[in-house]
Amino acid sequence: MKQKTVYGVIKNKGKVTNRMIAKHLGWDINRVTGRVTELVNLGMVTAEGTHKDKQTNRTVTLWKAL
Repeated sequence: MKQKTVYGVIKNKGKVTNRMIAKHLGWDINRVTGRVTELVNLGMVTAEGTHKDKQTNRTVTLWKAL
């Protein structure tokens, strides 16, 4: 169920980071990262570049639904 919720956000928003997904859903980022990894392993989501996260000042992955 949580995988479908996360997948829906990625599909609707286009390219998003884990933090963007977490913020949209009102979830802790740790709930999101595991679901994204599962979706990647299922071949439903792929990395689509990187983004500089202004909040953490780190380069993070942008995800895209397939």
